[in-house]
Amino acid sequence: MAKEKAQNLDRQPGVRTKLFIADETIGLGKINLLALVGEVGSISEAARLMGMSYRRAWFLLDSMRSGFDSPLFTTERGGAGKGGAKLTELGVELIQRYRAHAALVHNQSADILAWMRTVQADPKHHPIDKTANNGKG
Repeated sequence: MAKEKAQNLDRQPGVRTKLFIADETIGLGKINLLALVGEVGSISEAARLMGMSYRRAWFLLDSMRSGFDSPLFTTERGGAGKGGAKLTELGVELIQRYRAHAALVHNQSADILAWMRTVQADPKHHPIDKTANNGKG
């Protein structure tokens, strides 16, 4: 926990855009995964490029698409060179709209982020508390 806090102090202030639809959340990770599926035409290849298992990628994509009334992508089963995945118009539009919204939020946040950089704690002046056990032991 202390190590995690120290890493967070090293980060610059920022904004993350997370959208909610039905019972699902959509953030940058899922959008990047969906976009990569569209680029490479394969869920397994997109998963590999993002450093995750096929099962994890499928779970994320499936949970995301369950919030929509139409599919975000289609798949075809097949062996070498025969199967694949393709984004639907809705999937392409979701990526475009998410990225446009995220850029708008980022641009509108410039003033507060600049201010936050001036008041953010300096990790050098906030040593990690090595007595996490409250001085016992």
